[in-house]
Amino acid sequence: MKTLITSLVILCAAGFTGCSTFNSRAQAKSAAFNALPAQTQQRLEKGKVTVGDSQDMVFIALDKPDATRNITTANGPETVWIYKSYWQNYAGTGWVGWHRYYEPQFGGAYAFYHQQVPLALSTTRSADVIRVTFKNGKVVAVNQAAT
Repeated sequence: MKTLITSLVILCAAGFTGCSTFNSRAQAKSAAFNALPAQTQQRLEKGKVTVGDSQDMVFIALDKPDATRNITTANGPETVWIYKSYWQNYAGTGWVGWHRYYEPQFGGAYAFYHQQVPLALSTTRSADVIRVTFKNGKVVAVNQAAT
């Protein structure tokens, strides 16, 4: 029993350490964060980025991007950080096969039964929510979906 409780505590702790919060991101980039004015720190805490922010500031505000793109423009190379939103698109229920089971009967015999196995049909969908474009390590454009 003690081993089970210890295992559960370790599993829970491992689950919580994978979460990225504003405080953990600010601590990870503490040198950059502590050098910012209080008003800018409050803006980043609200998850707002603006033109002129550094990559560290965007990381503190929004975390790691879901995807990155390196593009070439007439003004030179740029990097785009893409943040996405994910959701499940439920499409009903389907049948994936049959489940066979048996029950013992009186006299040593068995009764066999077959039952259909349902499956929730859904697809994972995603959409770009924010695109942040950097040139020379500074934000030059923020493209955010309307909410």
